[in-house]
Amino acid sequence: DAARRVGGYSMGMRQRLALATALLGDPAVLILDEPSNGLDPPGITWLRDRMRQGAGEGRTVLVSSHVLAEVAQVVDRVVIIDRCKVVREGPLEAIGPITSTVRARTPQTDELDEAARAAGWDVTPLDADTVEITGASLADVGRVAAAHGVELHGLSTITDSERLEAAFLELTEHRIEATP
Repeated sequence: DAARRVGGYSMGMRQRLALATALLGDPAVLILDEPSNGLDPPGITWLRDRMRQGAGEGRTVLVSSHVLAEVAQVVDRVVIIDRCKVVREGPLEAIGPITSTVRARTPQTDELDEAARAAGWDVTPLDADTVEITGASLADVGRVAAAHGVELHGLSTITDSERLEAAFLELTEHRIEATP
């Protein structure tokens, strides 16, 4: 009868119940596979808190997930595995680019490119009005743009989740190919 009641729970509630059951034994190592699957935003927050709490108590919490944005918010170390081989392992900040990267939107990409390169930064055009500037902080790019009269429509930093995703795709050589 209890199994039938649990079977009627939502996927998110079953996820919470499974984690709670795993924690009952006070394990030193907790292994979670796609733990946020099916959880609503409060459930995801609850899960993050439980994972951080376990790690803070000295437990090892291993998380396997394809949701890299979620992983980047809670992990200290990352292991990227491709075709059964470890291709990168280390602290999150060492997985992606170590230098900071700023994404800038401007109708004056050529002028910003020239000013950024003069400041010693690498520039990568993304599209007609967006460039990525590597090796500079958000404030530095804003100051250089202002000093050169470059109109900015937006500045943002590349997040850990974007760096992790880019590193994963590069390291595993995944390419999106159109299917016929």
